[in-house]
Amino acid sequence: MTAREPMRDKIAILIDETGCERGEAELALQLTGYDVQAAVQAVPRLFQNIGIFKGRFCARSESLYGLWIGILNLREQRLLRARAVISYNPAVFATELDQHWFDFEARLYACRLWAGSLQPLSQEIEAVLADLFASKEARGFYGEDPVEESEFQGLERLLARRLGGTVDLEVRQDVLDMGQFQEVVPRGETDAAPEPAKTRLRRIQTGVGAEPLILQIAVEPDHEGTPAGELLSGDHIPVTINDTRDIGRYLAKLLGSTGEEGGAPLLAPVEAIEQGVNEVLVRVRFSAGVCGDIALPPDLRVRVERQPGAQPWWKKIFGG
Repeated sequence: MTAREPMRDKIAILIDETGCERGEAELALQLTGYDVQAAVQAVPRLFQNIGIFKGRFCARSESLYGLWIGILNLREQRLLRARAVISYNPAVFATELDQHWFDFEARLYACRLWAGSLQPLSQEIEAVLADLFASKEARGFYGEDPVEESEFQGLERLLARRLGGTVDLEVRQDVLDMGQFQEVVPRGETDAAPEPAKTRLRRIQTGVGAEPLILQIAVEPDHEGTPAGELLSGDHIPVTINDTRDIGRYLAKLLGSTGEEGGAPLLAPVEAIEQGVNEVLVRVRFSAGVCGDIALPPDLRVRVERQPGAQPWWKKIFGG
């Protein structure tokens, strides 16, 4: 047996184990002193073959907001997967693009569970992305160099055609090697062991550890009501959502605090009260992740229901 035969055997084993090309197998063996086991570990780190595009967009005239992610195999020049979500909820557009791709994709899936998400339209946008990355015009996306802004104009036109109106599109490009792509948590970002997948998903779905969204609210005085300084946790008071942010307007419409003549009151439970020197800070709860805060004079009287007979409206919508 010649010295070349064991070498050919090692190359064959490495190609079979990793699916790499012959040139990559030879390079990995040279870098690891022809140790096959070490070469198997080295192959995923040799080349940056994974391109990831994370994007967010909005069609403000239609009040539509979305996220998308495209994961590409640059060596084979093919799309691994494309995912998208479209929603009426502007909080979707607030998602940061500079986070790790795994967390971004998990956020995208979580947004699909929110009220206001449009599942059929989301699937249509995924088909648009798949067609785009499979087209001849997508060649520029399969390189390791940064993609020029002009390359995304075609995607902007496709989104605008489907969503209606002008589309604002923001994109971030990451290029990884296969080893980085296979890591759930990037090395060096945490010393702790990665959470099991089930724990991560459960946290995403339940919102454990997340700060609630605080909306601005208003309370109408009632001369025959209870002084704000005497409110108790568990009392139900009528409040109006007057938050001028996009998310505030959206939730006011969703929860029914928008009438033909302006704000319509909602009967919401008081969750917490903090007595100040000249004011009372009151927090009401709209849902598991949405609250409203207001500061009231202690002597301001408001209508209170301490023993509501029916189930609160917010439990009917959100549960809990």
